[in-house]
Amino acid sequence: MTAASGHGAAEHNGVGGGADVRVILVGRTGLDASLRLDSGVELVRARTAVAAIGELASPIDPAAPTATTVIVGLDADPGDRAPAFVEGLRLLDPRVRVLAATGEGTAAPAWCDGAIGPRTGAEELRRLVRRVHRAGVEGSDAPGAAKTKAEAAEGERSLAEWLAEGGEHVEPEQAGAGAPETATAAPEAQEGVAPALEGDAVLAEALLTGCDVVLGAMELVRRRLGAADVSFVADHERASSNPAATWAAVEHRGRRMGWLCSKRASGAALAEQGAWLGTWLALRDQQEQLKRGAFTDDLTGAWNRRYFDRFLRASIEHARQHRLSVTVLCFDIDDFKKYNDRYGHAAGDEILQETVRLLKSVIRPTDRVCRIGGDEFAVVFHEPGGPRETGSKPPALVGQIARRFQKQICEHRFPKLAEEAPGTLTVSGGLAAYPWDGRTAEELVERADELALQSKRQGKNAITLGPGAEKVCGPTGQGDQA
Repeated sequence: MTAASGHGAAEHNGVGGGADVRVILVGRTGLDASLRLDSGVELVRARTAVAAIGELASPIDPAAPTATTVIVGLDADPGDRAPAFVEGLRLLDPRVRVLAATGEGTAAPAWCDGAIGPRTGAEELRRLVRRVHRAGVEGSDAPGAAKTKAEAAEGERSLAEWLAEGGEHVEPEQAGAGAPETATAAPEAQEGVAPALEGDAVLAEALLTGCDVVLGAMELVRRRLGAADVSFVADHERASSNPAATWAAVEHRGRRMGWLCSKRASGAALAEQGAWLGTWLALRDQQEQLKRGAFTDDLTGAWNRRYFDRFLRASIEHARQHRLSVTVLCFDIDDFKKYNDRYGHAAGDEILQETVRLLKSVIRPTDRVCRIGGDEFAVVFHEPGGPRETGSKPPALVGQIARRFQKQICEHRFPKLAEEAPGTLTVSGGLAAYPWDGRTAEELVERADELALQSKRQGKNAITLGPGAEKVCGPTGQGDQA
């Protein structure tokens, strides 16, 4: 069992841990190896421009660097949608730096802050990613500033509309067609102070921080209409709410999210604001879908390795600050390959899905079930609020949960295993607890992995506890059998 393996592990490097800049690589840039060697860089990968905006908006780790550079590969060039892409990034972080990976002899596109060519050396690369975009300054030296404003004046679709429609990907051969090229990359920008948030930037900030978009939107709507009584009403609440008011639907592409109502604002004005709010609510819903899609396993619905890495680091940091414990269970299904080969992939998929379902039925709301490899799973037992009762030790529940789950797996009837269904499957794992068994996420996972291997050597169908896990789970001993 190798906890370092698994899907998504190569998509993120160096979360928190003293990194001073967050670099989001969009598409294929060829810069992964060079940047991975820089301990001051938190490296994130995104397949598309829309995914990059989602990454900027939703860092899971609270210790993630505040300075961010986005590097767009040739295969992910947003082409004529570049102004909306850059606008989206700037709304979330006015100081974000946007660079483009270019081919031999190709200058930087007009929409970015600079170019990284195939001959850019390691030192120059480090210098480029650590520059700061000069936010909110007229006449900024960013070459794309004037072009963005000009294209906006010509009727470019708004950021929210572009994102809500999915930010369609432009094929490499079409990307940047007709866009003027600059002769050189942007000169080094100076550090500036971000302006106060206004207009749509307020809603972008709400998305970034996980706040309710509707609250910020309603403040804007009331100011715009000069009507303090404007309110947002969910669709199912309209029948019993303020029947004497003027109503306008909040919609996007025919999907209604609710209503705006007011006794003071006109119907036309409310309708205009309803269409605007509908676009932002569609963007909010899409961002939630993108976030969930980026961090969940399609087959089982469990969180994936990428989420596990981030959540565990964040949980340990929280535990460090509040003097709490975090326990990790790493386990896999004994002889899974044998069942998968004998009964087919459909049976294997069912086993994995049922494993997650059974786990979710016994864990607490604050715990996380993650699939970190083929048949490898990890559970982060984390109670951020600490003990619910003075003097109690909720972490002791972890051992009970682990053994209850182990027993459920043993007794569960898997239909696709036919005559071998009852009493067939077993799991072997290891429990390790912060801070006793490891003081970092890497140490804790490594220790849980070692304990899982001990369980295998003891004859399988065992969960072995480390000294720290015994401390929080009680003196149950090692190799507890279901």
